[in-house]
Amino acid sequence: MKGHVPTPDDLADHMVAKLFDGHEPTEGDTLLYPGCGTGPFVAAVHRYCDANDLPVPDGVGVELDPKHLTKARENHANKNVELLERDFLDDSILEDFSEFDYIIANPPYVPIEGLSEEEKEDYKARFDTAEGRFDLFVLFYEQALKLLADGGRLSFITPEKFEYTSTTAPLRRILSTYDIEEIEHVDEDSFGDLVTFPVITTVNNTEPTDTRIITREGDERTVSLPSDGSSWAATVRGGAPDIDSGVTLGDVCERISCGVATGADSVFVVDEDEVPPQLEEWTYPTTSGKQLRINDGPDSGQVFISAYDEHGSLTSEDELGAFGDWADLHRERLEDRSCYKKGKRAWYAWHENPPMEDILQPKIVCKDITESPHFWRDDTGEVVPRHSVYYLIPEDSVELDELQEYLNGPDASAWLEANCQRAANGFLRMQSTVLKQLPVPQEFGESRQAKLTEL
Repeated sequence: MKGHVPTPDDLADHMVAKLFDGHEPTEGDTLLYPGCGTGPFVAAVHRYCDANDLPVPDGVGVELDPKHLTKARENHANKNVELLERDFLDDSILEDFSEFDYIIANPPYVPIEGLSEEEKEDYKARFDTAEGRFDLFVLFYEQALKLLADGGRLSFITPEKFEYTSTTAPLRRILSTYDIEEIEHVDEDSFGDLVTFPVITTVNNTEPTDTRIITREGDERTVSLPSDGSSWAATVRGGAPDIDSGVTLGDVCERISCGVATGADSVFVVDEDEVPPQLEEWTYPTTSGKQLRINDGPDSGQVFISAYDEHGSLTSEDELGAFGDWADLHRERLEDRSCYKKGKRAWYAWHENPPMEDILQPKIVCKDITESPHFWRDDTGEVVPRHSVYYLIPEDSVELDELQEYLNGPDASAWLEANCQRAANGFLRMQSTVLKQLPVPQEFGESRQAKLTEL
């Protein structure tokens, strides 16, 4: 199976202990191992049952990769498990299998980019959770829950992103019809160098009750998770400030976007004092997320050398002049970019056409990945942010300094801390979809409405 990541023995033991905690197996119980790989959970179940003098449930392991399955059969010969070479996501699984008392898995993590077009269409036709840019692990969740017996118990370890991404809203709606007993956030490096921000979720096929949350810092709390598919992030992380204004940042901004991507910043970005005089008219000030940290603002001392005018139009090749002479020195590198190889861009164009008419005006900028939220002003409107920066263009009715003051205030920071996705080392990942949902004070909306009424 694509996306296989071996489960360390200590993690498998920890999950099995949770699976059987207060629900010890009895004779005749059944246990399903979806995407079982080489069988780390099979071994962990035997260790637990041997140590606690308990009967081992009758197991069925399902694995599509014959190499993993061969090793699993070698590792677990004569153990109480039937290992089958099957696709767990195939419809025949539901037809051929009975329901199970226990299910445990580390399902494969395969984003939609790793699937063929045929697979995407097939999954979208058969799974409620195959929505948007879905990941294979959410389909495993849906399929497994269909096979969980009444009163049965499931333990999955997956990336935490199912708690809050818009794509996984269907999975949250399905899970909310079960008793989500516990969500434990385990160390981000539980799988070595693969940073997934994993969580162990324990689910009972019984009536929903409150959920115990265990944070990576070891704190515990009991919460009632939303059942409508909305993000669980604020609830899981301890709540967000109650800003019930009915107005969001998206309502009062003309644009919230990440900066431009050139596909070759090492060519197009240079220090301002190193620009040849004949190229000065071809430049725009720029900044990256890293430079916002260093310089405490968008004045980075670097510029883009660019063939785009202030309207975002690309200068034709026969009019490039000095820019063309300079760019030709880097032609081999520029033609090596994927955007050129696909035949969609001129050899000196950027990865995407920059919306210069939006960008070149006073704005607010922030880093795309940050330890804590912070926002800076570009009062000049001259800076063209790079792809590691988000920029906000407020409506004319919204004062730039007042909006910046609010965004850097405690309420906005707390809301973002509660709702943003996590990147490596616990940093926040700022995204336009989340920024647009940030509640803002009602007066920003009133100013906007007054301006619209005036117009």
